[in-house]
Amino acid sequence: MANDSMELFGEQDFDQTRLEEEAALRPPLVIEKRVEVAEEKHDGQSKPTSGKKLYIIDGYGLIYRSYYGFINNPMKDSQGNNISAVYGFFSTTLKLLREEKPDYMVVAMDSHGPTFRHELYEPYKANRDAAPEDLHTQVPIINSILKALEIPMVEMPGFEADDIIATLSEEATRHKIDTIMFTGDKDLLQLVDEHTFALRPAKKGENFYRLMGIKEVEEEFGIAPSQVVDYLSLLGDSSDNVPGVKGIGAKGAVKLLQQFGTIEEIYKNLRLCAKGIQAKLQEGEELAKLSKSLVMLKRDLFAVESFDTKEYLLDDLNYGAAIPLFEQIGMKSIIREMERLSQKEPTIQTHEVVKKAMKSSERGTYEAILSLARLEELLRQAEKAGGIISFDFETDSLDSMLAKPLGFSFCWEEGIAYYLPLISEGKRLFSDEEVKRVLSDYLCTGKLSLVGQNIKYDYKVMVNWGLRPKHVIFDTMIAAWLLDSTGVFNMDYLAEKYLDYKTLSYKEAVPKGQMISDIPQGQAVFYGAEDADITFRLYKLFENLLVARNLMGLLKDLEMPLLLIIANMELEGIFLDRTLLEPLTAEFEGRIQAIQEKIFEICGHEFNLNSPKQLQEVLFVEREIPTGAKTRTGFSTATDVLEPLSDSYPEIALILQYRMLNKLKTTYIDKLPLEILERTGRIHPTFSQTGTETGRLSCKDPNLQNIPVRTEEGRRIRSSFVPKEGYLFLSADYSQIELVVLAHMADDPGLKSAFLKGVDVHSSTAALIFDVPLQEVTSEQRRIAKTINFGVMYGMGPHSLAGDLKITHSEAKAFIEQYFARYSAVQAFIEKTREDAGQNGYVSTLLGHLRTITEIQSRNGVERAKAQRIAVNTVIQGSAADIMKEAMLRIDKALAEHSPSTRLLLQIHDELVFEVAESELEKVHALVKEAMEGAVKLSLPLHASIETGKSWGEIH
Repeated sequence: MANDSMELFGEQDFDQTRLEEEAALRPPLVIEKRVEVAEEKHDGQSKPTSGKKLYIIDGYGLIYRSYYGFINNPMKDSQGNNISAVYGFFSTTLKLLREEKPDYMVVAMDSHGPTFRHELYEPYKANRDAAPEDLHTQVPIINSILKALEIPMVEMPGFEADDIIATLSEEATRHKIDTIMFTGDKDLLQLVDEHTFALRPAKKGENFYRLMGIKEVEEEFGIAPSQVVDYLSLLGDSSDNVPGVKGIGAKGAVKLLQQFGTIEEIYKNLRLCAKGIQAKLQEGEELAKLSKSLVMLKRDLFAVESFDTKEYLLDDLNYGAAIPLFEQIGMKSIIREMERLSQKEPTIQTHEVVKKAMKSSERGTYEAILSLARLEELLRQAEKAGGIISFDFETDSLDSMLAKPLGFSFCWEEGIAYYLPLISEGKRLFSDEEVKRVLSDYLCTGKLSLVGQNIKYDYKVMVNWGLRPKHVIFDTMIAAWLLDSTGVFNMDYLAEKYLDYKTLSYKEAVPKGQMISDIPQGQAVFYGAEDADITFRLYKLFENLLVARNLMGLLKDLEMPLLLIIANMELEGIFLDRTLLEPLTAEFEGRIQAIQEKIFEICGHEFNLNSPKQLQEVLFVEREIPTGAKTRTGFSTATDVLEPLSDSYPEIALILQYRMLNKLKTTYIDKLPLEILERTGRIHPTFSQTGTETGRLSCKDPNLQNIPVRTEEGRRIRSSFVPKEGYLFLSADYSQIELVVLAHMADDPGLKSAFLKGVDVHSSTAALIFDVPLQEVTSEQRRIAKTINFGVMYGMGPHSLAGDLKITHSEAKAFIEQYFARYSAVQAFIEKTREDAGQNGYVSTLLGHLRTITEIQSRNGVERAKAQRIAVNTVIQGSAADIMKEAMLRIDKALAEHSPSTRLLLQIHDELVFEVAESELEKVHALVKEAMEGAVKLSLPLHASIETGKSWGEIH
C-alpha cells in the first residue's frame, strides 16, 4: 500500500523522496493562522450527512508530513532537538478539534515488524530508506502526549494503519456514524462511500485541505472509489514496491477500468483490448493479481460494540495531563491553544486584560508618577537601594533620531515599577524641562546606573532630549545575544522564553492610529511600567547566567562600552552632498535604458526584466539557453546561476549589468537623499551588535556596508559622502584580517610565513600550490590562490570553486587538494573545529563569544555539512569581529585623550571611517594605526592600512 507512514521502531523503511517532494508541493497542516481545515459546509461538494462524525488520523502520515514540512527550517527545543513533527502533529490535531468538532477520534498507527503483505510478497516496501533519527526520536513524545490526552491510538501486529482505518470506518458505518479519514494516502480512497470521506492535502494551486467524497474521487481520478484498488493494482506503486502491470500507466489504467469495471472483467475480455495492451496485460497477469492482494485493505480486523465509550468519545480530553509534557519541550503556543480548548479563561478586550493582569500574582505592582516630588522621592530610594534601575522611554516614533518622549518607566525591584506620563490621554502633565532637571541630577551625575532592553535606543533619545547619562551598564538584548546568538531578542519573546511570562503587546495596549499618550492612563501605566519590570527581571536572571557561563566580562568590558561608541557614532551621522549624488540619477537612468534596449534587440521583443517568470520564458524557452538550476516555478534566474553563462551569452551579461545598475539606483541613488535628517543635515545609519551570529556589526537605514567597494559605480556613490569644512575623512582598514586570524589559529607555518615576511599572501599561496618561484607568479595564478585563500574559510568545495574560477570540477578539486597539501595545519584546524563543534554543540571566538550550532549534530547530512561550514567561518569571522571591537575601544579612549574633535562615523566590517580636522591628521593617523595594530596580541602582526581623502570615494 502507498502509505506515507511506516513502522519506526522496527527499522522499517519509507519513501523519503516521495515525501520530500510532496512536502515541497504542499505545506503541512500545522501552522496556526496559515492553513485551514476543510469547513463543514462544502457547497457543491460531498459532505457527511449523519449527525455524528468519527475522525481517524493516519498517524505516521501526519508525523512525516509535519517533519518534512519544516525540513528546510526545523523547529528545535532549547536543547537543539528537532521537534517539528511534534509541533505539526498537535497543531493539526488541535485545529481539527477546534474547527471540525468531531464526536469521536482515533489515531491509527503502524505496528512494528513485518505485516501479512510481506508474507505475500517479500520485496514489499523493501526499497524504502530508514527513517531519519531526529524524526524517529519524536515518535515516543507524540505517543506519550496522545496517551495523556486520552486520544486512542490503535495498532495491530501484522497489519498496517490503513487496515485499522478500513475496519474502523466499516464499523462506524454499521453504527450510522460518518467517518472522515485525515490522510494523504491515495490507497485509502478505496474506502470512500456515502458515509466515509477523506480529508486530504489540496492539489497544487489550491488552498488548504479538501474533503473528498465519491464525487471528488471520480472527478480527480476518473474512476469510482470502488475501483481505486484495481487502479493501483494495474498502475503499481514504486514507493511501496507494488509491482503492477509493466507498461500500464495512469491514463491506460483509467481507460481500461472505465471500459471494463474491474481487473477481473479486464482479463475476461482481453480479446477486446488493443494488441499492445493485451500483450502487456497477459505478461503481467500474475503481478496484477498479487498487487490487488497487496493493495486491498482488511475491513474486519475487529468489531466495535459502541463508539459511545471513553475510548472513542471526545467529550472530556485530559488537557491538564498533556500540558506539562509540552512545557518540557517549550511549546507555549500549543499550551495556550490547549488552555483555550479546555475552556479556561476566554479571550477578553485589552483593557480587561490589564485589569485582570494587575490583580494576578504573576504580574507586578505598578504606579503612576503624577508629581515631581514623587519622582524625586523614588529616585532617591533607587539610589539607596543599590543605584541600578531599568529604564524605558515611551516615544512617538521608532526612529531614535526623531523620537520625542511621551513618558518613561523605571524599576529597581522585581515586580514593582513606576511610569511617569509626560502626556496622558492627550493632555500634557509635565514640561520636559522640569522632568529633565530631576533626571539629570541622578542620571547625568552617575548616582544611578541604567539597565535597559535595547538601551541604545533610549540612550539616543535621551541625548537628543538634552541629557547624557553617565553610566549605562547592561542591555538585556545584548545579554540574550551573548547567551544565544541564534535566538530572537525582542522583549516579548525573551519574557516568554526565560520568564514564562506573557507580556501585554503594544498592539494589544494601543489601538491602531493612536499612541500611548492617547489611551486611558491606567492602561498606559501598566504597559509602560511592565516594560521596566520585565527588563529588570531579565537583567537579574541574565546577570547570573552570564556569570555561570563566563560571559560577564564580554558584556561588561567589551559589548557595553562598544554600545556607547556605536550610539555616539549614530548620533554623529555622516554628511551626504546631494549635488554630487543627484546627477547620477539621470546618468544611471540613461545607462539602464540603453541596456534594456540592447537586451530587447537581442531577444527580439520587450518584456519585464524584473519578472523571473518572463525571464525564464525568454532565456530558457525562447532562447534555449541551457541551465540545470531549477526552482519550483521553473528555471532559476538567480544571479549566481546566470553569472557562469554571461561569457557565452551577451544577453545574460547585459541582464546582470542591468540588475547591478538598477539595484544601485533604487537602493542608494534614489533613496540616500531621503535618509538625510533635516535637523542635522546628515544621514544617521543604525548599527546593530545583535544583527549577526558571528559578532560582526550589521547596518541598516541605510545599509552603507553594501555599497560596492571595487566598482566604479560604487566608488561614485561613496564619493557623495564628504566631511565638513576643514576636515578630511580618514579610513583605517585591517589588511586581510580574516586570513591573519586563520594563520594564527591554525598555526600554519606556510600561511604565517607570508605575513611574517611582509610579502603578498595570495602570491605566496600561488607560489606554493603551483610550485613556482614567488617572482614568477602570474596574475591568474594569484587570482586562483586568492579565491582559495578566502574560500577555505567558507567551506568552499570543488563545485563552488569551479563556478567562481570558471574551471572544471577536476581542476578545482586538484587546486584544493594542493592547497591543503601545502597548508596541512589549516586543514587540521578546520577538521578540529568541526569535531569540537560536533561534540560541544557550539564554537567560541578568540575572545570567547559563543555561537550555538545545534544542526552540527544533525543526522541530516546536508544540514550537518552546512553547520560545519558555519562553525569554521564563525570562529574566523567572529574572531576578526572581536579584534575590530577591541580596536574601537582602544581608539575611542585614545581620541578622547588626544583628539576629542575627531569623530568615528562608520564601521564597515574591517574598515573604520573618521572625520578628522586637517590640523590633527598626522596625530590621528598615528594613534589609530597603533590602536588597531595593538588591539590583540597574535603570533603574527596585525596590519592597518590608513588612507585619507576629501570624500569616502577617494579612499578606495
